[in-house]
Amino acid sequence: MKKILFTLTIFILMSPFTKAQSPINTTLNIGYESRYVLYGYRLSRHLYHADITVWKALNDHISVWGGSWFGTLTDGSYNELDLYAGVDYQLSDHFSAGLAYSIFNYLEVPFATSAEAHELSGHLTWTSGPLTLSLRDLYDSEANGHLLLGTATFDHSLTDSLSLSLSAEYGYGIEYFSEVDGGNHALLRLDLPYQINETLSVAPFIAHSFPLEVLDSFEEDQFYGGINISTSF
Repeated sequence: MKKILFTLTIFILMSPFTKAQSPINTTLNIGYESRYVLYGYRLSRHLYHADITVWKALNDHISVWGGSWFGTLTDGSYNELDLYAGVDYQLSDHFSAGLAYSIFNYLEVPFATSAEAHELSGHLTWTSGPLTLSLRDLYDSEANGHLLLGTATFDHSLTDSLSLSLSAEYGYGIEYFSEVDGGNHALLRLDLPYQINETLSVAPFIAHSFPLEVLDSFEEDQFYGGINISTSF
């Protein structure tokens, strides 16, 4: 199934029936996080990661994308390589929806897991000016459960080169690595993207993760930070 999915994605990206004036857009990100916190779980410290994403508009409403993400820890206990692909549809000037499929390849991890996990996700997003609201449903094959995510993001330009991005996230788990359904985590994050030139930007950030009722018996609040460097071509 995964071979068919990624073959189809590449075929669509390269196919001649798409808009000739719509090129394939590529973004490369390299980042560091002082603490690896994923959906309220404090997995480890000092995460280094890199990802590459290609994106193409098929017409005025439909776009497809795909890429890969790699993460590693300095102590050598964790290496993960992910592959992902998705399609988005612009419903109106303010609303969009989409589906995505991800494969998580756990090359070496310090926790019990299968060698490979799969995630199917869908989103509904509303954008107006600097404000974006998004609802996502993540189904994880390892958990055999769902994580519902609500996210609000506010973007504001401080200068011609410097911007501010403030986001808040709430997660609700349904059999998501737990026999109990309920609030999973909350996250507040502040990014300061600085545009060095037309294609290169750097964005330091700080974040605070709060475990909610599903996680608060064994997880703790975590304040952490990091930096992302991004280039497009």
